[in-house]
Amino acid sequence: MLAAAIFAGSLTLTSCMDDIESPDLPPAAYVSIFQGATDAPAMDIYANQNRVNQNPLEYAQILPYSAFYPGTRDFRFSAFNSATSLLEKDLVLAADSVYSIFVANEAEGIDAILTKDVWEEPTAEKAQLRFVHLSSDAANVNLEVADSDVSVAEGVAFKSVSGFMEVEPGNVKLAVKSTSTGETLIQSGTLELKGNRVYTLVLRGMQAETTGDKKLDIQLVTNFVNY
Repeated sequence: MLAAAIFAGSLTLTSCMDDIESPDLPPAAYVSIFQGATDAPAMDIYANQNRVNQNPLEYAQILPYSAFYPGTRDFRFSAFNSATSLLEKDLVLAADSVYSIFVANEAEGIDAILTKDVWEEPTAEKAQLRFVHLSSDAANVNLEVADSDVSVAEGVAFKSVSGFMEVEPGNVKLAVKSTSTGETLIQSGTLELKGNRVYTLVLRGMQAETTGDKKLDIQLVTNFVNY
């Protein structure tokens, strides 16, 4: 459980402190935020008026898991140093749960997709991988292990998040293919997936862009390592 891992260090007491009671930790949810909106500026992010990022969050950057008060939280996404909101959205967080927020383009503005992160206890024999579709001009896609018939996720639509799937650890190339035509839209270089780890592969950028930071790309994120 990620929550236990986050606080494992804070709960360890030395022998000379055995007779001191540790304070109860307040209930919390744990949230990461990925900025996948190509058209958005560097952003400040707030939850109920509390700024959650120390530095402006740029495109393709991620805020790692951190603790949030549970309940309905008013998330506000603004351009850096701006009082004007790009998006305000109420998101409900449950105590002792783990979430990711993915920021994506909309026809006008941006959207924030909240997903609960649920994976199996990682083992050395398997890696776990899920797929997130944040490319607004790409239709439904499949994620496959290149040059094989191994499918990781099928028919994934824009702003959708697949479940975590166990995959063999090792060096792999992953291909994103059009569901309708089978055409390979983009393929990764060689990626090393390790056991005891949980990953997310993000499809981001735009098919219409052929150069620069906004072109179609894939990005591998490590969610959790079972040390």
